[in-house]
Amino acid sequence: MRRYFNRRGQIWVETVIYTLIGMAVIGLVLAGALPKINEKKDSLTIERSIEALGNIDDKIYAVLSASESRRVINLEVKSGSLVIDPAANTISWIIDSSFEYSELDKSVPFGNLDVTTTKNGDYEVRLELKYDDFDLKYDDQNINERQFNVAPTPYVIV
Repeated sequence: MRRYFNRRGQIWVETVIYTLIGMAVIGLVLAGALPKINEKKDSLTIERSIEALGNIDDKIYAVLSASESRRVINLEVKSGSLVIDPAANTISWIIDSSFEYSELDKSVPFGNLDVTTTKNGDYEVRLELKYDDFDLKYDDQNINERQFNVAPTPYVIV
């Protein structure tokens, strides 16, 4: 009768040991893979932001081609912030990232965009559209800078 109880306890000890070994292996895999997963997420976020700025740029040039026209832009800001600076005639998207998107501290042209990556702890990626050919205005003014931060619902810009 005594052997039966010892054997039963041995099964529970083995079960606990195997569970701990499995959890340790999963923890090690996650510790190695999680930084790469976050870098990929940040890279996709930057790509989506580039597409959104391209859409804004297309709408601006569509308004220029047809006088007295207006276009509506539904803008989702999921990360970073969009800054419209009428005084400098620029539209910028600033994103904090764990991914080095371009060469550090150099402005790299990417189509109509200028991409600048700086490092202060994490990386900061700045995507900038410059409009030197015409006067950019926000709310019929070209003085005040307007910043759009992360929001659960899209901004409607006309």
